[in-house]
Amino acid sequence: MKDIRNLLIYAIIIASYSCKESGNSIEQVLYQLKLENSQLLISEVATNLVEPWEITWGPDDHIWFTEHRGYVSRMDPETGKYQRLLKIPNLHYERTSGVLGMVLHPDFQTDPYVYVHYTIDDPTPDDPDRITSEVVRFLYHSELDTLTHPDTILADIPGQPWHNGSRMIITPDRKIILATGDIGDDEAPQDPSKLNGKTLRINLDGSIPDDNPYENSYLYSIGHRNAQGLVYANDRIYSSEHGPNNDDEVNIVKASQNYGWPDVEGFCDTEHEVEFCGKTKVTEPLTTWTPTIAPSGLDYFNHPSIPEWQNSLILTSLKARSLRVLQLSEDGDHIIEEEIYFQKLFGRFRDVCISSAGDIYLSTSNTDWHPISQVWMYDNLPREGDDRIIKISANIPPDIDTNKLLTIRADTAQMQLFDEDYETMAQDNDLGTSLYVTHCATCHLPNGTGIPNLIPPLSDSEWITGDRERLIEIILRGITGKIEVAGQEYNEIMPGFAALLSDQEIADILNFVTAEFGDGGPPLNADDVYNIRSRATYE
Repeated sequence: MKDIRNLLIYAIIIASYSCKESGNSIEQVLYQLKLENSQLLISEVATNLVEPWEITWGPDDHIWFTEHRGYVSRMDPETGKYQRLLKIPNLHYERTSGVLGMVLHPDFQTDPYVYVHYTIDDPTPDDPDRITSEVVRFLYHSELDTLTHPDTILADIPGQPWHNGSRMIITPDRKIILATGDIGDDEAPQDPSKLNGKTLRINLDGSIPDDNPYENSYLYSIGHRNAQGLVYANDRIYSSEHGPNNDDEVNIVKASQNYGWPDVEGFCDTEHEVEFCGKTKVTEPLTTWTPTIAPSGLDYFNHPSIPEWQNSLILTSLKARSLRVLQLSEDGDHIIEEEIYFQKLFGRFRDVCISSAGDIYLSTSNTDWHPISQVWMYDNLPREGDDRIIKISANIPPDIDTNKLLTIRADTAQMQLFDEDYETMAQDNDLGTSLYVTHCATCHLPNGTGIPNLIPPLSDSEWITGDRERLIEIILRGITGKIEVAGQEYNEIMPGFAALLSDQEIADILNFVTAEFGDGGPPLNADDVYNIRSRATYE
C-alpha cells in the first residue's frame, strides 16, 4: 500500500512538472583562458538555477543535475534549455540538507535508472522533528521526459540540517559508493554500527555486497567528517572532504580503512593525533588545506583536448571560490602540483562534470544559505543571474574573435579569503587569537557577533561573562538543544573539542574569548581544564 501511495504522489508531481522548461537558449562566451599551450573559452550555458548541487554528464550527451531545493533536471548543453523531470516530495530543505548526490545507471540506454540521495522529514511519535536521508532509484521515461516508479533502496540514514554529505558514484564492478556526513555526531564516524561519517558500498538493488569489508554491513570506510566529492579513476576512489576550520582533505578511499575523524584532522601531526594513530591505523590524506577552502565536487580529467590538465583531479571549492586542478603522479597515488583558477570570478563552485568531448562544466552555489548568512565572508553574493553553469572548452568556433575577449590566467597564490579583521587576527602571534581564528571564527565571526538567527554571539553574552566552568564544559563536550543568548533563542549543534584540543589550547581560547568579548577575569590554565576533563564525562 505504501509503494502504491508513493507512486501516486510522484505521478501527480510529475504531471505538474513534466512540461516545465527553462534556461537560456544561447551560450554566452565570457573569457579566454591561456595555458602553456592551450587556449580555452570560458562561457556560461545556463543561469538562474536554484542551488544546483550535483551535475553529471549523461550518456545521452545531456547534463543531469539536482537542485538543492527539490528538483532533478536534464539540460541540453547546446541550448542551455532544461527540463525539470521531478520535484521530490516530503523533502527536508534546510542549510545543507535537501537534494544531494545523484548518479545514472552505467547501462542507462537499456536500464534508464537514476539514483538520487536526499533528506526527508521522517517524524516518529517520539521524535516529531526527525530527519533522515534515503537513496531512491527512479525510472526515466524518455518519451515523457519524466522520472517515475520510485524505489527506495536505502532508507533511514540519520540526517540533520548539516553534514549529510553527499556524493554518489558507481564503480566498474557495478557498486554504488555513497559518502555520508557525520551530521554533527562526533561519535558516529568511529562507530561501525552507524552509517554516518562513512563511505558506503551498495549493490544496485540496495542489497549489501557479499565482499564488503564489514560483514553484513554497507560500510566501506570509516572516520569521515563530511565528504563533498567522489570520483573513480586510476582504479581508485578519490574523495574531497570538509575539515572543521582547518585540514580540508583529498583522500584515496580504500576498503576497511579508517580516516581518523574526529580524532585526526588531516595528517597525524599533533600530540593527540600521534597518540591516536599509534593505537589505530589511520589512512592519511593526499593533501590538506589550512585555512579551509571548502572543497566540493570532484572529477577526473584525462582528455587530450587540454594536454596540460591530463591525469588531474578537477576540484571545485566553495569558501575559496575557485577551481583547483590537482596534477596526479603517474601512478595516481600522489598530488604533485596544484593550480588555482577563477578566484572570486564566479563565486562559489559546487560541482563539476566532464563531457565526452572533454568540455568541463562547473556549477555555482551562490544562492544557498552560506552567502546569505555569512555576508562578511563574501563580496556581493549572490549576483544577478546566479546560480549558473560555466563551461570550459578547448573547442573554439571559427566565428569567435578571441582578440576581443578578456584573458585570464592561473592564479599564482591563494587569495585573501576573508575580511581584513579575520586576516589580521590570523596573523596574530598570540596563541589564543590564532586558535580562535582556526576553530571558532568561521561560525562566531572575528568580532564575536555570531550569525543572526543561526549562531549565538560571544560579545555581550551572559554566557561569556558567566560561569567559567560551564565554558570549559561547552568547549570539551559541545552543546545541543535550545539555548537563549542575549534574549534570542538558538538551536544549533556546537561540536565538542575534547579530542582535538589540549588542555592548554582550550585555556588559551577561553582566555582570548573572555578578554576580547567578556569582562576578562583571572586567566585559566591547563590544570583548570584538566580538572574538568578528568571527570567521568570525558573518561
